[in-house]
Amino acid sequence: MRADYSIKSDPRLNEQDRLDNHWTENWNKIDNQRSSQWRIKLRPEYKIVRKYAPQPGAGVRVLDGGCGLGEWCILLKDLGYEPYGLDLSTPTVQALREEFPDMYFVREDIRKTSFEDNFFDLYISWGTFEHFENGLQDCFKEAHRVLKPNGTLIISVPFYNSRLKTLDAENVISDNEPPQAEKEFYQWRLERGELRDEFEVNGFSTQHIEPIYTREGLNRHMHHKYGVPYGRLSRLTALALSPLASPEKHAHMLIGVATKR
Repeated sequence: MRADYSIKSDPRLNEQDRLDNHWTENWNKIDNQRSSQWRIKLRPEYKIVRKYAPQPGAGVRVLDGGCGLGEWCILLKDLGYEPYGLDLSTPTVQALREEFPDMYFVREDIRKTSFEDNFFDLYISWGTFEHFENGLQDCFKEAHRVLKPNGTLIISVPFYNSRLKTLDAENVISDNEPPQAEKEFYQWRLERGELRDEFEVNGFSTQHIEPIYTREGLNRHMHHKYGVPYGRLSRLTALALSPLASPEKHAHMLIGVATKR
């Protein structure tokens, strides 16, 4: 695994409060505007969920660990599931409760939740498990506890792709990493085999792993290597190049599917 770092925030904050602040600021940056449902259906995560999730129906419970603005919970409800949303951002969860009083949203840490054992049929989590410095194991253990036997876990994590491995082997500071004195841990990046290992050692049987978001990875590559500003030009260039690019080299994320043993 490879650690990514960000500029140090308030050193007085503990990890949970720091993450609360980070995600609250993140949602504020986009004016708390959730994506439309049709946009979610274009994402690779949606294709994987539709392929591997249990059939929807009354009482088929789904946990979205790190639900953010609740986009997936809304979609899952429309698809016929019983969704539960969990996030660390206190104001975000409060706003979701007010906007959707008939849905279940809770402000909790995914490493230790209040849900009963064997409660969920499906657990999804996009870009969340990797944000704890002591590793992903506590997230996997809690996911295993709250899932029913044979329940399905689908997660995405940052991909330690071959481009980043090459940069690290050349001892090149990549992705605008801040100086040591100014940085704090932000996330882990995983290789395919490392994600598979995390599933297996924590009581899951791996069903599928693939790299996703090659276009996003190309966008970042052009910015960090060639100084291309993020914007319309970089997005269109990445879109044009992505069919020709290797996901193993440029994909930004990994998505994995596993079932509880």
